Amino acid sequence: MGDGGLGIGSGSAPKDLDDHSFEGFIKGARYAAVLFWSGSCMPCRMVSLIFNELQSLRPGISFGKVNVGASGVGARLGVMSVPTILLFRDGRRVARVVGVKPIQVLLEIFDNYFSASPKEDIYADSGQSDLM
Repeated sequence: MGDGGLGIGSGSAPKDLDDHSFEGFIKGARYAAVLFWSGSCMPCRMVSLIFNELQSLRPGISFGKVNVGASGVGARLGVMSVPTILLFRDGRRVARVVGVKPIQVLLEIFDNYFSASPKEDIYADSGQSDLM
């Protein structure tokens, strides 16, 4: 359904988000992870598979995805390249992960930012981390 063949549009896949649904999605979730992708992006295909696996491994996190070609959300949030995963805690962006990362690295990042008491920020100096 317009997912560019990413295989992220069926089953228990992350929720499709757009300009109208994005704010409600992140504000309605304690923990949210949002994948920004494009149908013409080959690395996005790899990350989408990992993102689906993360969703099954971390059921306490709300997972969403935004097609940057069909929504202005990415531009408003400063998403300059895809794939990018933004992490939100209580509606506030806490981290950005750019590019393809192994699932173990992503699990460590998710567990750090989405624990009941997040560990000291091991990725950046501020509360809003950009993870490259």
